[in-house]
Amino acid sequence: MPIIQGKKSGMRIWADEYAIQSVLKNKNRKSEEEETSRFAKSINYPYVDLNIFPVDQENIFFIPEEDAKKLKAVVIRKVGAKVKLAVLDPRNKELETYLTALKEKEGVTIEIFVASKSSIERGLKVYQKANLFRNLDTMKADLSGDELKEFESKIKNLVDLEKRIREIPITDVLNIILAGGVKMGASDIHFEPQRNMKIKLRYRIDGVLQTAAEIAIEIYGTLISRIKMLSGMMINVKDIAQDGRFSINMGKNEDGSNKEMDVRVSLLPGNYGETVVMRLLNQDVSSLQLQKIGLKGLAYELLVKESEKKQGMIINSGPTGSGKTSTLYSIINFINTPDKKIITIEDPVEYRLDGVVQTQIEKERGYTFEKGLRAILRQDPDVILIGEIRDEETAETAVHSALTGHLVLSSIHANTAAGVVARMVNLGVKPNLINSSSNAFIAQRLVRTLCPYCKEQYQPAEETVDIIKKILSIISPKSKVEIPKEIEHLWRAKGCPKCNNIGYRGRTGIFEILVLSEGVKEKIRLRESEEEITKAALEDGMITMEQDGILKAINGETSLEEIHRVVGHGDYLIDLYERIMIQVLARGVKVEKSFFEKVAAIGNNHEELKKILSNAPIKEVLKYILAAGLLMRAGDIHIEPGGEEFKVRLRIDGVLQDIVRLPINEYLALLNEIKLLSGFATETRQGTADGRFSINIDPDYKQIKNKKVEVRSSIILGGYGDIVVLRLLNQSAQATNLEDLQINPVNLEKIKIETSKPNGVIINTGPTGSGKTTTLYSILAKLNKPEVKIITVEDPIEYQIEGIIQTQINKDEGYDFATVMRSLLRQNPDIMMIGEIRDEETAKLAYQAALTGHLVLSTLHANNAAGAVQRLVNMGVNISDISSGTNCFMAQRLVRKLCPDCCQEKVPSELEKKKIDEVLGMISPKLKIEVPKEYKIFKPIGCPKCNNIGYRGRICLTEVLQISKEMERFIMTDPTVSELEHRAIEEGMLNMLQDGMLRVIKGETSFDEVIRVVGQGYD
Repeated sequence: MPIIQGKKSGMRIWADEYAIQSVLKNKNRKSEEEETSRFAKSINYPYVDLNIFPVDQENIFFIPEEDAKKLKAVVIRKVGAKVKLAVLDPRNKELETYLTALKEKEGVTIEIFVASKSSIERGLKVYQKANLFRNLDTMKADLSGDELKEFESKIKNLVDLEKRIREIPITDVLNIILAGGVKMGASDIHFEPQRNMKIKLRYRIDGVLQTAAEIAIEIYGTLISRIKMLSGMMINVKDIAQDGRFSINMGKNEDGSNKEMDVRVSLLPGNYGETVVMRLLNQDVSSLQLQKIGLKGLAYELLVKESEKKQGMIINSGPTGSGKTSTLYSIINFINTPDKKIITIEDPVEYRLDGVVQTQIEKERGYTFEKGLRAILRQDPDVILIGEIRDEETAETAVHSALTGHLVLSSIHANTAAGVVARMVNLGVKPNLINSSSNAFIAQRLVRTLCPYCKEQYQPAEETVDIIKKILSIISPKSKVEIPKEIEHLWRAKGCPKCNNIGYRGRTGIFEILVLSEGVKEKIRLRESEEEITKAALEDGMITMEQDGILKAINGETSLEEIHRVVGHGDYLIDLYERIMIQVLARGVKVEKSFFEKVAAIGNNHEELKKILSNAPIKEVLKYILAAGLLMRAGDIHIEPGGEEFKVRLRIDGVLQDIVRLPINEYLALLNEIKLLSGFATETRQGTADGRFSINIDPDYKQIKNKKVEVRSSIILGGYGDIVVLRLLNQSAQATNLEDLQINPVNLEKIKIETSKPNGVIINTGPTGSGKTTTLYSILAKLNKPEVKIITVEDPIEYQIEGIIQTQINKDEGYDFATVMRSLLRQNPDIMMIGEIRDEETAKLAYQAALTGHLVLSTLHANNAAGAVQRLVNMGVNISDISSGTNCFMAQRLVRKLCPDCCQEKVPSELEKKKIDEVLGMISPKLKIEVPKEYKIFKPIGCPKCNNIGYRGRICLTEVLQISKEMERFIMTDPTVSELEHRAIEEGMLNMLQDGMLRVIKGETSFDEVIRVVGQGYD
């Protein structure tokens, strides 16, 4: 403690620091007031000291607070049309203009006094207190009780609360403070002793503390005694923390029952006195409804589903005051039915629920959560609510309860839903027990909702919009939440009388609901990080609190500033987005112009290509291989390791061609490069792995028009290592017109007829690589119109088509063709394309869709069109459904086209002529196809333009089996495949072999090529 030494007497005076500051402050104030008084005299204005002369609190708003602060002017008295005004400087031109306008508008006379800066600041503080009373004035409509009404009528005559409050009964002072809290929707009331010997009164409104008034310290002791007495605390003890509670009588409910509000009180000793916090607990639980707490989309559906289960744990996490208990009570309200016994153990009981047994822990008596839980289990409950899991014993008992047939609801302190796992592990729960006992983890926060009466729109900065889009782009389609495509505006708080000039009114929750899927359980079992668990949950459709909050901000429910205040800026989501985008971008390789030029320069010289590859850096080898594949128009690139070398082969026009062989020691680096691009782990070997990446072609290389080619990669285990097949998906095929596929005109017309029908099944058959999917995409391109809804389900999506909804199966997650088909039917499409019919369920669903008004396109593995019927029968499809639900069966093969620059005419051999005549002679007269008696055929030679192969490009051989009424009746007789094909040819089907031989005599392909592809059984 500092010492003051007397100069004359030499005596020493002990004084505390506050006393010294008080002396100096008074001295400074005196000096300031003296200077102000002299200034007033010098300009011929009267002087006033607002520390002595009180401000007129009732009339202070004659000049609005904003104007008063700006002009440094305060109303000190108003009687009728006479106003006395204290100002800092009467010579202020802006003040003169303002007062002139005020006199004319209000018809008053104004007497001006000069006041010091300190006096003006003191006067301006009165606005804060007056604001409180303004708000309290509006409370009478909702408050009941004669005593409170009588007191409220008297408070209107108070001029200075801080001066008069000691004259008011303490009961009434406390009542008016509580009334203010109730009316303004405060969750807490804070009394905080200050160093200046005043007590600051603050309300926590919508989660944010707002200063309401200052109370004189002289009455604070009596006020605390009253609070202690009501709360059941020790009145004469001031040096320890105490907790208690009491109730407020709020009148009657509509049903005549008593309406009460509980108040939970916490008292803490401090440097300047006892600090008090009173929490107002509204006992009206009707608002605690699961559908009204702010949950949307999949999050709501999942929480409902998990809450309806008979056993398991639902744990809610978040800081104090984040609404955890309210959410748990909402779940209780949702599942509370007469056939369930629900018991809660809390600290303390916050809400009283009908039909629920509620018990409260008493630490002083040894009644803890752990002991209470053990007692509850002997009461045979169906549902148990544990206020909070705080220790190992409670965690262990909660898990045991969940595993033995009880639904357990509880809360825990963790920042995120995934963070609950780490908290439970820290409390001694093993990961396998977490997986087997838990249903869902919740994380939540409360954010203030914008006042609907004054919120305003604004256009956010481009950078803000960019960040928002990045954060929302991570949301999975499984979340069932609509993501806005454009963010044209956001909303912000403004402030008006209806929201006490705060800009916010009420609160809503932002949530993340983490359900323990198999993917999440695997992460937990492996003790993966919180981030990895979150990523797995995001893939399942979880949205984070940040994402939920941003969506609510976009909808105008809250502001972006409020979301940032409560949960931060979503930095980890931005980091996650960046990592995902890096992975996505990494799954594409740019092939520069120089690679194409070097490969093009060597033509078909494989030895030269080997030299280039042998001398190239590892990272460039793949680029050269891809360039070669694209220039040679390969459909697939095969990379196959052997004992001492690996070979690269290209499938050109359907036939594999050896290109180059390289040393085996260079293979692993090439393999890892492909794995990285495909999104596979480089350090592991899998039985099979399918991936995808893209080739980005240098815009400066003009010889290839399509600048982006998708690659489907497939890696399987082989005897000498992983075997790689890269399928080059021609992206231009997505825009291919059906007419450009060079389908025989007879069959093309049949396809157009059958695809123009509003419903029915159209199945295209053929082996892998026969062009089935390309044909179906060409059909879809023709059918794709704005008024038609088309949905596809594929494995994988090969081509992107604008205007068509495309979805991809995921076997690992059980998202197979049948599962997706059931979902698609609920989407009410006009046309559906199923990538492939592989099993009984998919086949039956396809026909169910067709028979209920949908047009269904799909593929099937069968040797020919007639063989599709037997395949479907073997899958269990009813023969009557096949006959009545099918429009047509198609089959197709791809044959190589003769190179027009080097093919040579040849005289057909006797055997060739016999076969051609035999096949063409079987064409049905109904087709009216004229077959020439004399014809020429051609053979391949080879030239630089076709890489010395003799063939260049491919054409499609097709057959279309239309299900006419005649064929429908014939199918019902259950014919064999050969019988059905023979009958179809009689009825006018042109089969693939016939189509092929017509192409042979036209010089489009060779006899040998047709026999190789479709001439089964020819010797």
